[in-house]
Amino acid sequence: MEKLSLIVSVLGITSTIVGFITILFKMGREKGESDTLQREIRKDIDQNAKDINCLGQKVNKMEIENTKLISTLSSDLGWIKSSLSDIKAEISKTK
Repeated sequence: MEKLSLIVSVLGITSTIVGFITILFKMGREKGESDTLQREIRKDIDQNAKDINCLGQKVNKMEIENTKLISTLSSDLGWIKSSLSDIKAEISKTK
């Protein structure tokens, strides 16, 4: 009877140790997976931040180009207006 209780206690202790080791392996694997996922997410976040900065720079360049274009068009419209006024004055003189 003593041998049977010794065998049962050894089996109990062994199964407890195996259970703890299994839990530790699972926790380690999950930690590794979560660390890998965090690294991938960090890379994506960094890439998105770079893309956002590039888009901001492009928008600023476009605003500058639009301002130049508007001032050029305004100048051209002024020239067209003055040319039309000159043509109108010439036509009025000839009548």
